[in-house]
Amino acid sequence: MSDPTPPSAATQPFAPSAPCSSAPVPPTLLRWLESKRRKGCVPSTVREYQRVVVHALLFLRAQGRPLDPTDWTLEDAERIKQSRREDSRSLQVVADFARFAGSRVLDEAGIPPAPARKNVRWLTRDEVRAVLEAVSDDPLLSFVAMLGLGHGMRRVEWRRLRLEDVDLPNGRLLIRGKGRATPKIVSSPLHPAFPAIFERYLAYRQELVNEALLRYPGSPVPPEALVMLSKVAQGLRAYSDTALDQLVHAIEERTAARGRPVHLSSHMFRRSGATMLEEALLESPEASRDGVYRAVQEFLRHENLATTMRYLESNPRRQRSALERYGQVFPWPNPC
Repeated sequence: MSDPTPPSAATQPFAPSAPCSSAPVPPTLLRWLESKRRKGCVPSTVREYQRVVVHALLFLRAQGRPLDPTDWTLEDAERIKQSRREDSRSLQVVADFARFAGSRVLDEAGIPPAPARKNVRWLTRDEVRAVLEAVSDDPLLSFVAMLGLGHGMRRVEWRRLRLEDVDLPNGRLLIRGKGRATPKIVSSPLHPAFPAIFERYLAYRQELVNEALLRYPGSPVPPEALVMLSKVAQGLRAYSDTALDQLVHAIEERTAARGRPVHLSSHMFRRSGATMLEEALLESPEASRDGVYRAVQEFLRHENLATTMRYLESNPRRQRSALERYGQVFPWPNPC
C-alpha cells in the first residue's frame, strides 16, 4: 500500500474492469470476499467484486480519505456516487461491502437500486419443446436438460450431483445446493420422466467408465454423476463450471440447427422450469394460490418466498396471460 497513486486518479471515476497493480486490500475486504465464497459465489464473481471495491478504495485513497468504511462520511459516499453515477450495480457492490464492515453510510446517501438485467428472459413453451426434441437422442444432453428444466437445479448443483444421490426405488433426489464449505442438502421428489432419462444416461456413463479404465487402467472413477474423459487427468474427472456451460452451448447449437435459435444458460433452464411449473399448477382446478407458490418455492429451494416471486413476476408471458384473464373477467366496453 506504499506505492504512490497517480495524481489523476483523484479526478477519475473508479472502473471495475481497470487493472489495479497497487490495489489496497484491507483485512475487512478479504473477510468480505471470503464470506462471498462461503455463500457459493463462483470465483469469477468474487474477483469482479474485488475489482469493484478495490477501485473504490483507490479512488478514495487518492483523495486522502480513509479505506475503512466505518470512517467514511456522507461526503465520501457522495464522492463514490458521483464517480459511478451511471453504474448502480457497482454502487450496490460497494454498499454491500460497507454494510459488512459495519457502515451504512452509502445507504444513507441514497444508493439507487440496481436496474433490471436486460438479458434475463424465459423460454416459451414452444422453445422448451424445441430444446427437449433437440436433445432427445443424446443421453448426456437430455440428462442435463432434465436437471435444469425438470428439477430447477443450479449449475453448481449439476456439478455436485453424485450417483448415490439418486434414489430411483423411492423416487427421491438429493440436491447439494449452494455453500462452499457446507452445501445445503435438500431431498426432492423425482420428475416423472427422470428415471428413464437417468437410466439411459447411466448406460452412457458406464461406457465412459469402461473406456477410461481401458485407456488408463486403475484410474479412479469420480463419485459425481456428470463425468468426462480427460487426457490431462488420465482418466475420468467431474465436469467444471466451464465444461457444463459448454454442454448448455451444445444444446443451444442443436436447437438452432432445428430452426429455433435461442440463447440458453443454465439459470434460464432453472427460471423457465419454475415458470412452467407455476403455469401448470395454476391451470389445475384444485390449486390454491398459496399452495402453488409454496410448491414453486420448494422446486427452486429458496428459503424466502420473495426470492421465488422475483423469478416469476417479471416474466412478460406471465403478465400477458394475466392481462388476458383480466380482459375476460372484466370485458372492456367498445369505444363509441
